[in-house]
Amino acid sequence: MDLGPDPGFAGIVRSAGRTGARDAFMVMTSTADTANGIAVILRDISTSDAGAVAATVEAVTGAYAANCGGYGRLELSLCAWQDDVGAARGAAGLARYRILEIAPGQRIANDFFAAHASDNAAMTARHLFP
Repeated sequence: MDLGPDPGFAGIVRSAGRTGARDAFMVMTSTADTANGIAVILRDISTSDAGAVAATVEAVTGAYAANCGGYGRLELSLCAWQDDVGAARGAAGLARYRILEIAPGQRIANDFFAAHASDNAAMTARHLFP
């Protein structure tokens, strides 16, 4: 009988009691008088340059601060593996958030959120960017 550490235990503890994605990196709220939210999933961070990841995080948070697009809440998840992307997508879907999936180094304009709010698709629509 192996009584050593269980590598899956950390994931269980980390996600206990959380309403958002398993590894949500940042949550921001706006002054918008709405209950809707948007989940931005930054994928492939394990194979990307740390500078590109940091620049993309800064661009996303800056764009949300500049113009939230009417979204009351932003959840930014950093996902190293496809399994993490699936968990973040699932959590955002349960919360009925709009889901945008982006890659490190992607250019994020200041009207990023407003532009995606204007194409008023279903709140759980998944948009994939190169």
